[in-house]
Amino acid sequence: MTSTSVTDADLHRWVRLAGRAPSAHNTQPWSPRVVDGTVEVAVVPDRVLAAGDPSFRDLLLSLGAWVECLAIAAGADGRGVVVEPTPWLDRLADLPVRGPADPASPVLVVRPDAAPYATAFTPADVRARRTHRGRLDTAADLRRDAPALPPWLALLQVDDPAMRHLVRLGGAWTASRRAVAAELVRWLRLSPAHPRYARDGMTDRMLLLPPLLARVAAPLTRRPALHDAALTVAGLAGRAVEALGRSRPLPVPPATGEPLTGPQHLVLVARTSGVRSATEALDARLGLPPAQVLEAGRALQRTWLHAHRSGLAVAPHSEVVDSPHAVAGLRRRLGLRRSQVALAVFSVGRPVDPAPPSPRLTDVGAPPDASHGLVRPGQGR
Repeated sequence: MTSTSVTDADLHRWVRLAGRAPSAHNTQPWSPRVVDGTVEVAVVPDRVLAAGDPSFRDLLLSLGAWVECLAIAAGADGRGVVVEPTPWLDRLADLPVRGPADPASPVLVVRPDAAPYATAFTPADVRARRTHRGRLDTAADLRRDAPALPPWLALLQVDDPAMRHLVRLGGAWTASRRAVAAELVRWLRLSPAHPRYARDGMTDRMLLLPPLLARVAAPLTRRPALHDAALTVAGLAGRAVEALGRSRPLPVPPATGEPLTGPQHLVLVARTSGVRSATEALDARLGLPPAQVLEAGRALQRTWLHAHRSGLAVAPHSEVVDSPHAVAGLRRRLGLRRSQVALAVFSVGRPVDPAPPSPRLTDVGAPPDASHGLVRPGQGR
């Protein structure tokens, strides 16, 4: 390809592949628009987890994964991309709680570049990667031949007894916070009858729920009276489990050198000392500037694609980072310093059963979505 051969149709094809990027609850919070040979990316307030992601960590990591997938699409065409954060990326706190994307406030501008993006991954890898919520068996240490991380990022391992405790604590925290639990329920699609079953959110197939359980639970997510009652019961149970978990110390770690007997549990940790200025660190809710968290999302996506290439699957555990009590226990277990931030927690192993694909707004045949904002070739602004 020459520097003038990237068409709007090419950019739309890249955008469609980028739509396979992972996001918390499969919210797909990005809103890309092809404008004058570039891609402008805004954020959809309706697709931001206002209660569950107040620091915008999940949002920024998902935007980074989206950019990485777009770059892989460009690389397959012998092209690269230049990613330009806009001032709106530093003003995510100004987003409204609800509503569609504002096309006048893009957080990123992505431009085609003549220098090809050097990557080992292909569009086929992006399409085939799955988030797995079933059983994962033991596999070799993912870090042995994983893609190199930026020097301010590291993948640290958590032992299985501690991870089980922290996942329970994080899950209880989610259930016991009504706004967070309600937000989770809002993104559940437990029956094909749900009007957004093939578009976004977490389906019964994605969650590998038994059919009977899915049929019983589906009305709880859509009927207000049942929904409110379920949240009340979940809150009571969550508070009880959380109180019990907080009263117990972390389990004794296994002996050094003991082989894995299940999936590997990894934490993506960033050093805040690597930020560009002290002012950026103080202004950022995570202690990191948004552009750097976005870059971490790109690195995390490369790691997950590497897992897929290795025949492994990933199960994210954002509830561990969301819960103040769980993340405090995680920090103690890993011996993290004040200058280190846990950005993502996930398990990786060999899947026992295949995971089904998750729905996407950009899937072929899906009708346009006003909240998504994808502009078709020829529409311009």
